[in-house]
Amino acid sequence: MINDNRINPRAPIDLVVTVTLPDDKAIEVHSDNISLSGMMVVATHEQFQAILHRKTTLHNNAKSEPELNVSFTLTKHNKPLPIRTHCRAIHVRRISQDKFFIGLKFLQLSQAAAVTIQQYVTSNLD
Repeated sequence: MINDNRINPRAPIDLVVTVTLPDDKAIEVHSDNISLSGMMVVATHEQFQAILHRKTTLHNNAKSEPELNVSFTLTKHNKPLPIRTHCRAIHVRRISQDKFFIGLKFLQLSQAAAVTIQQYVTSNLD
């Protein structure tokens, strides 16, 4: 048995996730799993390039991954709860020639979003 020592457990989820890039271009990807700290999304090679290869220049000319605006909708008590948050890509895994898993870390969540995500995860753990 494999022991998952993450602070925040993950649950599988299949949602359309809109990633808004720093230039306001929006890309739709699908989620694979979610936790209170972030989510894994599935991207094509083109989406991967758009999301991860747009570095921002800081005041000292250092390059960093841009923060991304992410939005998706969860359901709470049979009502849709739109969630919008800032994320940073912290993990990438290539699955095939045209398929990538991108781990997004939530940088901020409203209390309502955090409670809804936690309830979802708790009730959908494998």
